[in-house]
Amino acid sequence: MRKKLIYIVCLIGFIGFAQENPVSIEIDTTTIKIGEQIQFKIGVNETNNVVFQKLALDSLGKIEVVESLPIDTLKNRLEKKYLLTSFDSGQYVLPKQLVLINNKQFYTDSLLVNVATVKVDTLKQKMFPIKSIKKEPKTFDDYKHLLWWIIPILVLLAVVLYVIFRKKEKKVVPKVYVAPIKEALQRLKELDEKQLVQQNKIKIYYSELTDIVRTYIEKDIKIPALESTTNELIETIRDFNESSNLGISKETIQQLKEVLQSADLVKFAKSKPIIEEIKNDRTIVEEILNNTQNAVHLNDAVEVSDVINEDVFVEQEPQKKKNNFVKYILIFIAVFVVGIGVAGYFGYSYVKDKFIGNTTSEMLEKQWYTSTYGYPSVSIETPEILQVQAVEIPENLKTIIEDVTTYNYGSLISNFYVEVTTTSFVNELENFDFDKAIEISLQQMAQKVGVNFTNLHQEIRVNNGIEGRIVNADYELMNKTTQQLNSNKFTLLLFADTKNVRQIIITQLASDEKAEEVKERILNSVSLNP
Repeated sequence: MRKKLIYIVCLIGFIGFAQENPVSIEIDTTTIKIGEQIQFKIGVNETNNVVFQKLALDSLGKIEVVESLPIDTLKNRLEKKYLLTSFDSGQYVLPKQLVLINNKQFYTDSLLVNVATVKVDTLKQKMFPIKSIKKEPKTFDDYKHLLWWIIPILVLLAVVLYVIFRKKEKKVVPKVYVAPIKEALQRLKELDEKQLVQQNKIKIYYSELTDIVRTYIEKDIKIPALESTTNELIETIRDFNESSNLGISKETIQQLKEVLQSADLVKFAKSKPIIEEIKNDRTIVEEILNNTQNAVHLNDAVEVSDVINEDVFVEQEPQKKKNNFVKYILIFIAVFVVGIGVAGYFGYSYVKDKFIGNTTSEMLEKQWYTSTYGYPSVSIETPEILQVQAVEIPENLKTIIEDVTTYNYGSLISNFYVEVTTTSFVNELENFDFDKAIEISLQQMAQKVGVNFTNLHQEIRVNNGIEGRIVNADYELMNKTTQQLNSNKFTLLLFADTKNVRQIIITQLASDEKAEEVKERILNSVSLNP
């Protein structure tokens, strides 16, 4: 009996010791092939004052982070997930990961990952396209630094134009250009003469082959192809082809995508295609060049065959006579070219979405995005991904408010506006007064836009067990273009739990029937996450 008691005590002591470390790791597999992904998860048996440090990778830097997923909150537990991969075979050790809990350091166990090579039989096994990398949406802040370059360039351009127009007589030397298609075909011929394939220099061969077609695209279509990834280049060509009506066929674009992906496999995944595949890629590249040339220059005054046969063509001399009318025409052309260049680089769809804007009819027809915003998060479906806005908590409120996050699309003076705001409080809320909160929100909106709200209507809403209110109101706003008052609608969706307040604001033009459909679709998609 005594031995039994000692055994039980030791067992309890062992369990207690094993549970002292609240940090653990989980992984779906420790053995993958090159390019496959691992789901690596760090679990913490705490929910308060937990800080996950930056993921420590192997010492050789062979394991890469594909995506860092948001922290999941479970019952009395937090989980942080990562998607990992590697493109080099071997055995790599993920070191111990550091997690801070109440400012105390805790470490996970280390992990050994085996990465095996992929044996590819290109005669029997079907080749699949490379998956595209998910990109983070770009915001205006990502391009703010360019303003410091654009302003000096515009000033310099103004000085140059002044100097040019000031001089009455200036000899202009005609510039001689080699036709891009002629240069590309000549480089293909020179590549064949190098006999790189016979020397088993496959990687160098594919690098030069793809450089030829990328250089041609950049010079003739004016698309930045040399510094773009395969997926970025194909995306840009499709957008530019559609917006500018270039006439490049879908088959030609698909052929280009397949050749570039084959080259990527050779350069980065150490793939070794057979001779027949290499010859086929070489033939396809020449077809791509000729088909693209025919499509892009279909309506040119000069025949395509003549351009290919000519070694050079000469730029015409500008007229010597200059007057104010010519100046204005040149300035207009410069502005137009800059606009076309911006649209060509970023894509027409991107420029329209970010600067011109979409009508509500276009919003209904385009692809919608379901995303989560803030913490605790709000899941919502919108026609555009909402952009995060910087919010500073006043010093006198930092003892009350713990965190505020705001995401929006459009502006309060535009025809359609969406905003999602989450507010977390330091202490729990007792007897939350919805009427007072709604009154404060309306006052803030009235001060921002300078309007008065009328026809207020309020209803109770419950979302995932959390009580809330939906408020509708009308207001009039001056249209700066027409200088007339427009009738607008204001909608506020407000929810509150023990420590958090979440609100969705939508403003719209009252006369726009499609805007009402957009609003209802957004409101019906709202889901509060615990």
